[in-house]
Amino acid sequence: MLLSRLVAVVATLAAAVTLATPAEARSATPPARALHGTTVDAPATWERESGCDPVEKKGPKKLRRLLLRTYGPVASNIVRSCSASDSGHEEGRALDWMVNVRDAAQREKAESFLAWLRAPDEAGNTAVMARRLGLSYVIWNNAMWRPSTDTWTPYNKCDKRKMRAKRYDNTCHRNHIHVSFSWAGALGRTSYFTGYVACPEGWTSPWPPAVLPQVSDVVPVAPVRALATRSGAGLATGPCKAAPGTRLDVPVLGIGGVPPSGVSSVVLRVKVVRPDAQAQLRVWTAGTLEPLEPALVVERKAKAVATVTVPVGLEGLVSLELTGGMAHVVVDAIGYTVGSAT
Repeated sequence: MLLSRLVAVVATLAAAVTLATPAEARSATPPARALHGTTVDAPATWERESGCDPVEKKGPKKLRRLLLRTYGPVASNIVRSCSASDSGHEEGRALDWMVNVRDAAQREKAESFLAWLRAPDEAGNTAVMARRLGLSYVIWNNAMWRPSTDTWTPYNKCDKRKMRAKRYDNTCHRNHIHVSFSWAGALGRTSYFTGYVACPEGWTSPWPPAVLPQVSDVVPVAPVRALATRSGAGLATGPCKAAPGTRLDVPVLGIGGVPPSGVSSVVLRVKVVRPDAQAQLRVWTAGTLEPLEPALVVERKAKAVATVTVPVGLEGLVSLELTGGMAHVVVDAIGYTVGSAT
């Protein structure tokens, strides 16, 4: 009886081992990771190197770990010594994955990864994973591919007959895939890393010049949510995450107990939640100059709350902008003052 049980256990283990064949491992694809909301990151554009900082950035490091988990121990490289090159390696925001087109198994891994980057979603968006990672371009096997066009184009004359020799394999990227990140992707601020797309820039139409004066005492109201990036409240585009340097314009009139007109300023409770670097939040009257002094300063991975009184422009909007870090932002209206347009 004991022997028969032992034989059964060994047979079960053998069957389990045969489930993970090399062919299946090569055809595997990385996990998708959750995306909050229905919008996808805009395709990244190429950003030239602006300095030398050969330190591995968050995005390439996470992609390297993802490739290792999915496809096994294939070598890769992120940083390179500073030079006149403009590859992104000198800023730690490019990755070379050393798969060789002349090796059938490695070529299969490369094609599986590239197909994953280029695959559309149910809404018809192309190159979804490349966009979510913040990739600006990929070079592989004589050609360059950009998510913005989803097309392959010849690279460095590598499609010419004279370039087919093995001595050009590195030049023509036949022995590795080169992946270049935008700064947002390199810093891990795209939706593959955060789960949220970056909030879009606010109001773009010409601004009215007039600002309403504050002429009365504050009228308190029950707190009403004007903006919450995590849930998408107050945003037509849905859930997102506030990126540094992107202005958000928030409607504050006619919400909750705040009247739709006759309001000179609103009292807001603003909160910044767990920025990925020290961040400052500025709040001001939409259409006017951004203030020098921030409403609050938040340390990395911390939370901070402040109460501010902001005059409201004729469009009924106030503006907010983070600098430094990327984070979720919450704005509640808790009062207002009465006044009329000048």
